[in-house]
Amino acid sequence: MQIPLRKIHESPGKFHLKEDGIECFGTFHRSGRYKVTIEGKLKGEADFVCDRCGNSFSASVDESFVLEAVDRPVKVEESLDMIECLDGVVDFDSVCRSEIASIESQYHLCPECEGEEDFEIEI
Repeated sequence: MQIPLRKIHESPGKFHLKEDGIECFGTFHRSGRYKVTIEGKLKGEADFVCDRCGNSFSASVDESFVLEAVDRPVKVEESLDMIECLDGVVDFDSVCRSEIASIESQYHLCPECEGEEDFEIEI
């Protein structure tokens, strides 16, 4: 779902997408001349690999996010929760994929490893 930034108004609009078994939904509205605020939520089941034992497991995802989309270059000092839309189009599919990738890149432990305090591995 792509919407030109110039067509987004101050009154909230809604988005709802599904990517890899995870629903991505929320609202968006213009929050400045060159800025759109996106408030969303990711909900569903995802497959992860345990960072300790390497086994695959499924876990539920229930995460909220707030981002700003701007149609100008962003300076390094500005917020890290900002997306550049230099072509003037907000791509909600890309926003959802990016948020899912962010969750997948976090440190995950399977249910068996979560309860273990002492962990040793023989090499």
